[in-house]
Amino acid sequence: MNAKSAKKLFKKYLNNECSPEEKELLDRFLESYQDKDAFLSEFSFDEGSQEELWQKIAEKTTLEKKNGSYFNRFVFKYAAVFIALLGLVTFFNVQRKDTVKAPALLIEDNAIVLKTGDDRTQEIVIGGGETITDAEGNILASQSDDQMVYHAKSTTELVYNEIIVPKGKRFELKLSDGTLVHLNADTSLKYPVSFIAGQDRKVFLNGEAYFEVAKDPDHKFTVVANDMDVQVLGTHFNVSSYANEENYTVLAEGSVAINDKRSDGGDGEPSILKPGQKAAMAKDALVISEVDISDYLNWRNGDLSFNNETFGAIIKKIERRYGVRIENGYAELEPVRFRGVFKNETIQDLLDTFKESAEFDYEITNNQIRIKKPLL
Repeated sequence: MNAKSAKKLFKKYLNNECSPEEKELLDRFLESYQDKDAFLSEFSFDEGSQEELWQKIAEKTTLEKKNGSYFNRFVFKYAAVFIALLGLVTFFNVQRKDTVKAPALLIEDNAIVLKTGDDRTQEIVIGGGETITDAEGNILASQSDDQMVYHAKSTTELVYNEIIVPKGKRFELKLSDGTLVHLNADTSLKYPVSFIAGQDRKVFLNGEAYFEVAKDPDHKFTVVANDMDVQVLGTHFNVSSYANEENYTVLAEGSVAINDKRSDGGDGEPSILKPGQKAAMAKDALVISEVDISDYLNWRNGDLSFNNETFGAIIKKIERRYGVRIENGYAELEPVRFRGVFKNETIQDLLDTFKESAEFDYEITNNQIRIKKPLL
């Protein structure tokens, strides 16, 4: 549906002429707008229609708040996908159809792996109760469900462990100082079994993690993520350092100092980040911007969130979230931008949503998905 068709449907909505299916489509579309200007900027309605449409949104907002259900959600389930391409805004409502089902995906169930300082490896099963021991059999850490907790002990020697979380899984790690680390899929973290008194705390990240750093003014905490060092004393922040993708830090609370090691070897003046800001490693500089941090933190709840992101970038998120491989044979889709949030949808539900809205076909072979240009 193009913008012209959408405006016709809005007119039917104003005149109470929509079918139940059309009304559900527009209701879900309107749910995505929490701001009047954001809504009106996407459609060039005349002034009278603008006010009438927004009044309907306001009325529905008030009604749902009275019923205890807030209207400021931006979530769809087999629902609205928004595309902005070359200035043309289109939207779609995707519903399950009783059509021929695609072959089932055979998703690989790779294990979380822990590498210890003495070169041993141990598989971690989510929901299990593993214990981590040193070479002498002393317990270093214990697992409860999806979290591994390290126990503080006095030491004068740094011994590092490394945890590797595969695609399709997430895990939590509580370090010996009490710092809680939420690890996203396809992520590895190298960290000391115990920190040493009098020395700064330092961990090494490849992938994405959210840190809730235990406050300790005497021991600075540093996350080393490729060419970016994030230094804190105690705060909450997200770091993403996937290879061949934008590397960035988003601050939720407190403050952090970002060192770009590409500039003066990291010895230059650090950039200070404030809550609600993002520091991204652009080609030649560190770029700081104001962001909606929920767009960058929803992954901790298992959500797949994207806000005006290209289809090419979204493919990488889907691969990590579901542990699948995707080959895009429809290059024209790469620059198309989408926004939305998937929660508990299966990979097939997600693909069917995009298939209907972005108009592509796909085929499944084992755990390989190939996106294809539709036949005319």
